[in-house]
Amino acid sequence: MTSALSKLLAPESVAIIGVSESPTRIGGRLFKYLTKHGYKGELALVNPKYKELNNVKCYPTISDVPMKIDCALVAVPGKFVLSVLNECADNNVGSAVIFSSGFAEMGNDGKKAQDKLKELAKTKNMKICGPNCIGLVNFNDNIVLSFSQFLEVDTLIPGNIGFISQSGALGGSMANRAQDNCIGLSYFISSGNEADLEVSDYIKHLVLHDEKTTVIATVIEGFKDGAKFIEAAELALEHGKPIIVLKIGETEVGKKAAASHTGSLTGSDSVIDAVLNQKGVIRVRNYDELFQTASLFSKGKIPKGNRLGIISSSGGAGIIMADHYTKLGLVVPEPSQKTIDLASKEMASFGQVANPLDLTGQIFSDPTMFKRCMSLFIEEDNFDIIQVNMSMVAGQGSVDRAQQLLESVRGSSKPVVAWWAAGSLSDPGIKILNNSSIASFRSPDRCAIAVKSLVKYHQQAERTAGIIDKSHTPDDSIDLNHAKAILETNDTSLSEHQSKELLKLYGIPVTIEKLVNSPQEAISVAEEIGFPVVLKIDSPDILHKSEADVIRLGVSSIEEIVSCYEELIENAVRYNSQARINGVVVQEMIQGGTEVIAGMSLDPQFGPTIAFGLGGIFVEVLKDISLRVTPLSEPDAKSMVQEIKGYPILKGIRGRARADIEAVEDLLLKLSQLAEDWKDYIAEIDINPLIVLDEGQGVKALDALVVLKNKDKESLC
Repeated sequence: MTSALSKLLAPESVAIIGVSESPTRIGGRLFKYLTKHGYKGELALVNPKYKELNNVKCYPTISDVPMKIDCALVAVPGKFVLSVLNECADNNVGSAVIFSSGFAEMGNDGKKAQDKLKELAKTKNMKICGPNCIGLVNFNDNIVLSFSQFLEVDTLIPGNIGFISQSGALGGSMANRAQDNCIGLSYFISSGNEADLEVSDYIKHLVLHDEKTTVIATVIEGFKDGAKFIEAAELALEHGKPIIVLKIGETEVGKKAAASHTGSLTGSDSVIDAVLNQKGVIRVRNYDELFQTASLFSKGKIPKGNRLGIISSSGGAGIIMADHYTKLGLVVPEPSQKTIDLASKEMASFGQVANPLDLTGQIFSDPTMFKRCMSLFIEEDNFDIIQVNMSMVAGQGSVDRAQQLLESVRGSSKPVVAWWAAGSLSDPGIKILNNSSIASFRSPDRCAIAVKSLVKYHQQAERTAGIIDKSHTPDDSIDLNHAKAILETNDTSLSEHQSKELLKLYGIPVTIEKLVNSPQEAISVAEEIGFPVVLKIDSPDILHKSEADVIRLGVSSIEEIVSCYEELIENAVRYNSQARINGVVVQEMIQGGTEVIAGMSLDPQFGPTIAFGLGGIFVEVLKDISLRVTPLSEPDAKSMVQEIKGYPILKGIRGRARADIEAVEDLLLKLSQLAEDWKDYIAEIDINPLIVLDEGQGVKALDALVVLKNKDKESLC
């Protein structure tokens, strides 16, 4: 299926501008690899130094090329790139791969040069890969537009995994390792500096326009456009094409000091984790895990659940895998009585039928027993995935074992994974599995992690299937004019009373309170609310009231109100003599319930990010917090609450009543709408503490802080 990127990823005609007769130069390698791997389209060489190279005609400039060119490979010094691209555009060249360096990676001057490339791509309607990249390879069509030395191999292994890497040299090395392990690729794309096309653009193309690509693996250093990546990830989940990401590098942006407590908890890498989790993207943590996980996904088998049946030629290997899966939250159930009865007939008197099933040394006396027992596990209704552990089987024995495994799973829809614990002596059998419908692993922990990812992805895909409107339905009754009036202030933040006024407009329950300016008013309000009450200074210049000692809890008499009122005023002036004091807030005293924290921090890449966690030590010390980017869906809000480690406390343990969890979910959805509506105004929102009352009694914000974006200076977040 054609798209705007088709001329780049599947060009019918290619020009190498800056071609060289030297196989050590970029222009020479491009020519060598393109022809070596059998490019079938039209090829034009461009360099005024040559008349022809290897019987292929060479032209002085791209303007002299008589044929229409889909893709130009630009291998000239950086200072000539812009003029070459302009000439390409004038001759209707559809796309270009720029290998040259000397752009944004070189500082301000380089960035200015790269901005010109970006503008050219936009105005001349040319798709550009790079600059500062090593190119791309279309494995299924044998189109090699790269100078990476992994192309020294004689044969490329095609497949259904599209591999995109922002790092060129690392990406080429990883593609080589994938091919060494018989992992077939549909594409390798080095995106480089991404003057025009970025990772998200390639993902979108592979999802919507490439039927041969069913899995996408990518190495990402940073996200240029968070919203574009989210859109690509949502499309991939909708179309059932898993994305596996190795995110490298941690930005410093998220480590800057934050004014609110929420802001201090949402570092950039935590937000990236949340985005990937929320959008069904699998994040891996190391080099080899990327392709091993992608390989499992590429087999196309979908697990119906999370139950593992483990069959092993080693008792110890079975225990290792059972431990790994159990720790990851997967289930290793017992087989049914039917399977136990049938398998018992296959086992020696010293064998025990269980899960894991240890075949013992009897497997060497009766090699076909392996296949018979495998068939029983494949047919077992209690198992959704079958884990096979191979131990030391050498040479032809490893070949026989691998073939027996393949025969026993033929026709089964269940995913089957293998861990082969042995080394090089089992290579013949391992090679057979690598080229089969079974994902084979050398590492037990990577095997277990990949299986966990497979289960998690398909569970999420099932949950989101059929959801048309994923966002919370906006509340049209909100007085947006009133909200805007509150937010349009020259202050850097709202006072607590103003913050709560804004929350209240969005239906977020806040404490009953009133701002007063005298002890007599305070007494009157306290009598109306009912003792005991809370007294607080209200000031946009005093954000941390405990630190300033301007809050009093449990004030229970008229005499206390008088003394506390004057004391709070004095403490506020002592803490910050320049602070503007709006007055003193008299607030109802909420007792009981469970203390939690909710808030929003504006991430520079992905925008408003909602945070939730239990209060107190859970947030301060354990950092037990969940994150999602807006807009939240109802499933997002539900999973946010359920995924924190302190969730059992909200459910009610050891005689505690169940908290009003549904009210928390509703609050998170309303907070999401508030953050979405005013993301151009608000940098952070902190509702801390938020008290969750018993089931059916709701929630109540005891304190709140809204930090505003500073339009003149750098944002506080």
